[in-house]
Amino acid sequence: MIINQQNLDALFIAWNGIFAKSFQATKVYYEDLASVVPSDTSENLYPFLGLSLSFREWLGDRVIQNLETHSYTLRNRDFEDTVGVNRNMIEDDRYGVFNTVFEQLGWNARRHPDKLLFTLIKTATATPNAVLAYDGVAFFGTHTVGKLGRGSGTATPNIDSGGSGPYWYLLDVSRPLKPFIVQKRKEYTFVRMNVEQDEKVFMAKLFRYGVDARINVGVGLWQLAYASNQDLSNSSNYAAALAAMRSIKTDAGEPFESALLEGPENLKLLVPPSLEETARRLLNAEFVAGGAGGPTGAGGPVSNIWRNSAGLITSPWLA
Repeated sequence: MIINQQNLDALFIAWNGIFAKSFQATKVYYEDLASVVPSDTSENLYPFLGLSLSFREWLGDRVIQNLETHSYTLRNRDFEDTVGVNRNMIEDDRYGVFNTVFEQLGWNARRHPDKLLFTLIKTATATPNAVLAYDGVAFFGTHTVGKLGRGSGTATPNIDSGGSGPYWYLLDVSRPLKPFIVQKRKEYTFVRMNVEQDEKVFMAKLFRYGVDARINVGVGLWQLAYASNQDLSNSSNYAAALAAMRSIKTDAGEPFESALLEGPENLKLLVPPSLEETARRLLNAEFVAGGAGGPTGAGGPVSNIWRNSAGLITSPWLA
């Protein structure tokens, strides 16, 4: 290929198309687990996370609910992924070998928020005080609820750390505001430094192409997330986690209605790879081992009451 700006521009358009096609085709999880929020400045302030509104019968004038609010700020971060293409590779018509590289860049960019989100979730149990909720308490920790007009409130944990196994997580994703936030200031954009007069080309015969973005991940409503390191092969531990979520109250002392809706679209079970087989049995098996009185006699199988109660997500970033 003759090295001129017209040909370099055409090559960039082709590689940008490969990047975009791969980006769009790649599956992600963060859009199900987190509220995706646009950002138009260096950081976003979320003053509404502590609100717990509820309806009342309208008798007389409206009652303005002076509910407790909290200030949670999430600052955007800069990320990049860059590759260099030697001038000789283009000049000798060997640039086609880079098609797969830019396809991989698209995959990396699309999956990057997942990496950030699952790493945040892992950190929230491995180093609890490094990830604080809007109330200033460790996101997976013991929070205080029911404080409005009820004295000091009630201690309410959203974690069970009494076991010895790896942590698994239940997330209620049925609401507009989810347990986590993915904040985007600048989308993943394919960019170039491919002008012949560029210093890097002059000194090292290297054209540069890359992707950059400004985003961050943070926490939303702790009431919609629960972590446990109890034995997941014992379904009673799964049931206990659901019961704990459903017992969470608002600051007004009313049910928060966490995990109220079951099913793969509303509830997610997150596990590391070491728990995937156990989790699949829990959520997919039609029958489980039973006791006396089972349909096939003493000790026979019984229907799995937790089948399809949640959608399973396995991530190596949780290991």
